[in-house]
Amino acid sequence: MKEYVHNDRVWDFSLGEDVMSVHEVADRLGIGVNQAYAACKKGDIPNMRFGKRYIIPRAAHLNWMATCGGQLAKNALKEAINE
Repeated sequence: MKEYVHNDRVWDFSLGEDVMSVHEVADRLGIGVNQAYAACKKGDIPNMRFGKRYIIPRAAHLNWMATCGGQLAKNALKEAINE
């Protein structure tokens, strides 16, 4: 848990259960972090961007995986094999 204390108040800056990091999505898809960032940048992985940070809503990710997301992981694996 990432905490910040200000004026005797503790602020929690962890992502929580409703959102995922790019690293977590990369692990779930079985692809590299760089590939996950590239997919976020292209809009292949549903995300929100705050400054330089990508946040992936868990509900959007699960819906995406149920509809078409698995294809991205398959394509990434084919690209890695062909390189």
